[in-house]
Amino acid sequence: MGNRKGAGPAVLEQEGRLGRFEFRMMNNPLKRWRQKHWEFALFLGMLEHWRIDLQGKAIMDAGCGDGFSTELIVKRFAPSHVAAFDLMPEQIRLAERRKLGVRFRVGDARQVDATDSSFDAVFVFAILHHIPQWDTALSEMARVLKPSGAFLLEEPNHNWLEWSELEMGIERAGLTILEKKGWALGIFRSYLCQKR
Repeated sequence: MGNRKGAGPAVLEQEGRLGRFEFRMMNNPLKRWRQKHWEFALFLGMLEHWRIDLQGKAIMDAGCGDGFSTELIVKRFAPSHVAAFDLMPEQIRLAERRKLGVRFRVGDARQVDATDSSFDAVFVFAILHHIPQWDTALSEMARVLKPSGAFLLEEPNHNWLEWSELEMGIERAGLTILEKKGWALGIFRSYLCQKR
């Protein structure tokens, strides 16, 4: 979905997709390097600190993009089940090329196609600021988590979704923030949450 400065939820909802520039930015070697060595590494450190073991568990990758995040999850945790979806068919086509044995599908985080309490963990790599009804998406992803399930979220401090508002939304969705860490000069924040 578009991410223009000053573009509010109504504009983003009409666009419904990443712009050409942002699509390229999300699908390049530098982004993949950052995702592996910063974003995913931060999540791994948080999980280790809280002694949360996701090995062989059911894991969702919401907004999986080109599937690189899903590949990191599969290689690290050997999940018993993986659900990976993205709103853009173009991203799903790229993800399918990875041949991970995962069923990638087009899907909307505001209407997650999964039963209640069916995942041990949900990973969300900076997609909420693209979603006009981000609080609905947050509630949906919390819904599919098992009790005490891990919710791993990364977001930038965005001009229409600020961290204070996001953190209140996390609590409203029935999640408790266990740990949060800022990075990239405070532009991004990563969260480890647990379903109450």
